[in-house]
Amino acid sequence: MLKFSLVLFLLLGLGFVVVGLIYFTTSEFMPYHSQAIQTDWSALHPNHQGLFLGLLKGLAAGEIIAGLATAFMSLMSLRFSARPYVILLPVVCLGYSILITYATYVVHTTTPGEPPLMLGVLSILQAAIASVLLQVGVRRELADG
Repeated sequence: MLKFSLVLFLLLGLGFVVVGLIYFTTSEFMPYHSQAIQTDWSALHPNHQGLFLGLLKGLAAGEIIAGLATAFMSLMSLRFSARPYVILLPVVCLGYSILITYATYVVHTTTPGEPPLMLGVLSILQAAIASVLLQVGVRRELADG
């Protein structure tokens, strides 16, 4: 159970890194961003393009860092002990997943854009399941001595 939770965290962390890299390396916004503001990338003033790219890269940087931290803590837990990360892993994963999903929800509900809201919901569910399994696994590990 403990190893399974850590593998779930590791997969979540790697997923954060991959999505973060996609957004970090993009040269224009995503199709749902175009839907949201009802304007094509090429129609934007260069200053607006720069602003959007800066925002995307800033969000991507946070996702990459959250993903790397999650992957590192998961790997260290698999190799040594999960006890040092029993609070931090859930806080980083659930915290990031909830906040980015909320931001996606705001775009979904206040614009005509169709952002990947379900991806956020699934990351929250995966982080929640991994968090519960981590807590149970560490408690069993402590009880077994």
